Amino acid sequence: MNDSINTLKEKRDELNFQVKQLLIEVKSQRDRLNSIEAKIDIVKEKRDAKNKLVKSLIKKRKIITDKIKEHKVTQKQDDRESAKYEQISKDPAKLKSEIKKLDWDIQTRQHSVKQDDQMQKRLENMEESLALVKLSEKINKKQAKTRAKVSKLDEELELTHELIVDNNHAGKKEHEELIILYNQIKELRTEAAPKFRQIKELKKQADDAHYEYIKELNKQKTQKEAKIKAGKKREEQQKAQKEDELKKRAKDLYAQFTKGKKLTGEELIIIQKYGQ
Repeated sequence: MNDSINTLKEKRDELNFQVKQLLIEVKSQRDRLNSIEAKIDIVKEKRDAKNKLVKSLIKKRKIITDKIKEHKVTQKQDDRESAKYEQISKDPAKLKSEIKKLDWDIQTRQHSVKQDDQMQKRLENMEESLALVKLSEKINKKQAKTRAKVSKLDEELELTHELIVDNNHAGKKEHEELIILYNQIKELRTEAAPKFRQIKELKKQADDAHYEYIKELNKQKTQKEAKIKAGKKREEQQKAQKEDELKKRAKDLYAQFTKGKKLTGEELIIIQKYGQ
C-alpha cells in the first residue's frame, strides 16, 4: 500500500471521525431536547388540568350566582309580605292567653246581647290578630332561612372565586413556563440545524473519499495483478527461449557426438534431456 492509498485512507478516516464527533454533539442536543419535551408534557398536563378546573369553577360560580339571585327575589317578595305585618307586635303567647280568657268568659257568664256581640267581635278580632301574628312569624322564619342560604352561598361564591383566581394565576405561570420551554426547543433546533447540514456534507465527503480509496486500491490491485501476470509471461517466454536454445545446443552436441567427439557429462545430460 503506497503513499497515495495511505493519504486517501487517512482523509476518509479523518472525515468519519469528524462525523462521529458531530453526531456525539447532536446526540447531546437531542437528549436535552427530549428532556425539555418530556418537561413540556408534564407542564402542559398541569396547565390543562388547571384550565379544566377553572372552567368547572366558572360554571359552578354561575350556578351559585343564579341561586343567590333566585333567593334575593324570594327575599324581596318576603320583605313585601313582612311589611304588611310590621305593626303587629303582640306576643302570640299573651294573645292566646287573652283569647282563651275571653272565650271562657263568653262561655261561662251571662251577658247582654249587646255585650255578647261586642265580646264576640273582640274575640274574632283577637283570633284574626293571632292568625296574622302566626303568619308574620312564618314569614320571618322563612326570611331567616333565606338569609342563611344567601350567606352560605356568598361564602361559597367567594371561595369559588378565589379558587378561580388562584388556578388562573397558576395556569398562567405554567403557560409562561411552556413559552420558555418552547423557545429553548427552538434555540436547540436552530443550533442543531447547521450541524445536521455539516454532518450531511462531511458524510458525503467521507463517502467520496472512501470511493476514491477503494478505486485507488482496486487500481493498484489491478496493476499488481497485471505486473505479476506480465512477470509470469516473461518468465514463461524466457523459459521457452532457453529451452529452444538448449534444444538447438543438444542437436549440435549430438551431431558432434555422432562424429566421434567426446562429450562431457553435462553435455550428455543436455542431449538426454533436450535431444529429440
